[in-house]
Amino acid sequence: MTDRVTPSLSGRNQTAEPNLLLLEDNPALAHVVANVAQAEGWKVCTCVDAEQALEALDQFQPGAAIVDCMLAEGSGLDVLGRLAATRKDIPVMIVSGYGDALLRLAGQTATRCGLRRISTHAKPFSAATLRGFLHDAAKQPPG
Repeated sequence: MTDRVTPSLSGRNQTAEPNLLLLEDNPALAHVVANVAQAEGWKVCTCVDAEQALEALDQFQPGAAIVDCMLAEGSGLDVLGRLAATRKDIPVMIVSGYGDALLRLAGQTATRCGLRRISTHAKPFSAATLRGFLHDAAKQPPG
């Protein structure tokens, strides 16, 4: 697990910097997502497998999460239930490079688990899509 912290470039108050849990096992994509999120004022905790993400949930207290469905080690779907049990009001962006059927299943799983603010996106997704998710998440922090 890697904590990446940089100064906010979006003019936000440093003390209000929100936390983003990023579960992505592709290092290149994780790097790009983390850089965009940091530029938008987010502190990013990057995890490469479900076990790391589950450990990070308690310590990091994310205000939003991006979860890859299919990982080299485990499944991002395993994290959705834990997110729902501990942080059900946070925005969750579920991503996958394995097609719409998996994304539909992941969205249904997240809803059944009790997550209330989910979106699903195929990989690769645009920086504009990511920024939109982050801006929406920052405007409506978890209740």
